[in-house]
Amino acid sequence: MKYYAAVMFEDTDQLVDIARAAEAEGLTGVALADHVAVPEGFASVHPSGENPFSHTSPFPDPLITASAMLSATTTLEVLTYVYILPMRDPFSVASQVATLSLLSNNRLRLGIGVGWLREEIELLGADPSSRGRRTDEMIEICRRFWRDGTAEFHGEFFDFGSTGMYPQPEAPVSVWVGGKSEAALARAVRNDGWVGMNYDLSEIHRLLDRLGELRKEAGKEDGPFETMVIPNAEPSPRLHDKMNEHGVTSTIAMPWYPGDPTHASIEAKRDALGRFADAFIRR
Repeated sequence: MKYYAAVMFEDTDQLVDIARAAEAEGLTGVALADHVAVPEGFASVHPSGENPFSHTSPFPDPLITASAMLSATTTLEVLTYVYILPMRDPFSVASQVATLSLLSNNRLRLGIGVGWLREEIELLGADPSSRGRRTDEMIEICRRFWRDGTAEFHGEFFDFGSTGMYPQPEAPVSVWVGGKSEAALARAVRNDGWVGMNYDLSEIHRLLDRLGELRKEAGKEDGPFETMVIPNAEPSPRLHDKMNEHGVTSTIAMPWYPGDPTHASIEAKRDALGRFADAFIRR
């Protein structure tokens, strides 16, 4: 099982030190949340059924944060968990991700989603009702630029002739798709992995079974595919081993609860990462 430490609501001046500590303790990577501008008093409800933050919660840009973390480490991966693709434009995303991939020796994992905060998506100029179709076009555009350098596209949302974007990544960018709807699972199968959230074990098994069916239908059941999910159960090495046997390749590590005042200092976070590694990685 691969472990990515959740990094959310932390002091900005600690972010690079958290990345270094996670790498030193043997975690695979860190996972960064994404929001750009959160309208005050939003009505949209998070997929968990709760609203875990407000318009004053800190969300440093995940790609800029990833750049700092990746430049300060040598093996650590950084996962965007998840980057809300349809409220951006494909050209900026493709260029920024390609640059990060090149500068980090391909250690960025682009976790993407269609988003749930409709007010934010509207604020940034996109139509929430078409965000899934827009996302599909954006992924295709990004992949064309990453693969060929020069691309053209004629779709519902984007229409442009031959256009160049260089340099290209030296290795394929790994795109993992978040969400549990049928459309999200199918989108994940068309890409490189699936990013889940906190689900009961019975729901995890149902989602894994459906992913398996979709991969088989697409002729991709034997290829590489990342599957990340967080079981709603007491974390334990035995639980994670059983999840791994069922096809889960990675999960989110929670050495401390985001925003926990008892872990406000970087020293407390280092200690928590060490205890987690002793229990789950160096066992």
